[in-house]
Amino acid sequence: MADLKILGGEVITDSGHELTNVWLKGDKIAALGDSLEGDWQVIDASGMLVTPGLFDLQVNGDPDCNLWADPTDSELNKLGSNLLKHGVTSFLPTLITDEVGHLKKNMRALNEFGLGMDKAKTGSASMLGLHLEGPFLSPEKPGVHPTNHLLPLSAAAADSLVNGSDKVSLMTLAPEMDKEGKAIEVLITKGVHVALGHSNATFEEAQKAFAAGVKLMTHTFNALPALKHREPGAIAAAMLDDEVSCCVIADGLHVDPPVVKLLVRIKGVDKVILVSDAAHIGTTGGGLVGSSITLDQAVKNIVDWGVASFAEAIKMASFNPARALGFHEIGELSMGKAADIVLWDRKTLTVKHVVKAGQLVF
Repeated sequence: MADLKILGGEVITDSGHELTNVWLKGDKIAALGDSLEGDWQVIDASGMLVTPGLFDLQVNGDPDCNLWADPTDSELNKLGSNLLKHGVTSFLPTLITDEVGHLKKNMRALNEFGLGMDKAKTGSASMLGLHLEGPFLSPEKPGVHPTNHLLPLSAAAADSLVNGSDKVSLMTLAPEMDKEGKAIEVLITKGVHVALGHSNATFEEAQKAFAAGVKLMTHTFNALPALKHREPGAIAAAMLDDEVSCCVIADGLHVDPPVVKLLVRIKGVDKVILVSDAAHIGTTGGGLVGSSITLDQAVKNIVDWGVASFAEAIKMASFNPARALGFHEIGELSMGKAADIVLWDRKTLTVKHVVKAGQLVF
């Protein structure tokens, strides 16, 4: 495998935009800047923006793959390939509320297929871990989740679901259902990050959950109590907590653009995470069964709506989700980080090329 050098692009780093070169050795970034000795394959990035690969925390599938059913290895490979074409180099396959036996079956199947940075298939985005969206959700805010499979939340139930799997990275739950206040503690002890979602929590109940270690909110504004001036609820609690990151679906359907702008203005760029919530059906059937957006489109929407700059939108789709879940090897362009890189057309903000693990994928 030849080492790569990306020349002449406008590189997006933590310090802003920089016209520089990126040198890739193996699956890592070797350097930014001046030339290094050696035999390098050249990628001409003239007229392009160079960014870290995107990281999507909520992917339920796409037209070729339904993670809520019984996806085959072929379908999973196609999903990973499709995501790469949209600049998504890492993602969390997301399983929603289901009969526990089937849920565990799919958890095992995904684990066997390959979860983790070192398990990525050639030409496919990395599945870094599982996102379990349910089954511990509020029956008052189920969304598309089948209510007959919703379960009461307890420490024992949470432990039973994740027991034996060290690859559950994120769980969305309704914390107000944890009457004993122990389930969140059990999950965090097991290394699971917890997000508030599909919840009917009051302002006080949400504050309690955040104090207990919940640091994310799943698809903010959706499947949550409306923000009211006399009933602030969980959304207000999340907006006011500087430690909580708010995920949002920026497709213009789940949340209107001015409200996305309001969220970013209140939380700040560092505490907003763009997710697709892409699903097999998505919005194509006329409802909100997940979304039909891809994360590169969400990035472009953020810029087109005047919500934030391109560099800030990239941060919300790469660095922020990576750090929120403790993945430090991805999400930024600097020496020693993963060579997962996207080249964008500067004028159209569309993906032109993707490098995954140091290899030019397309």
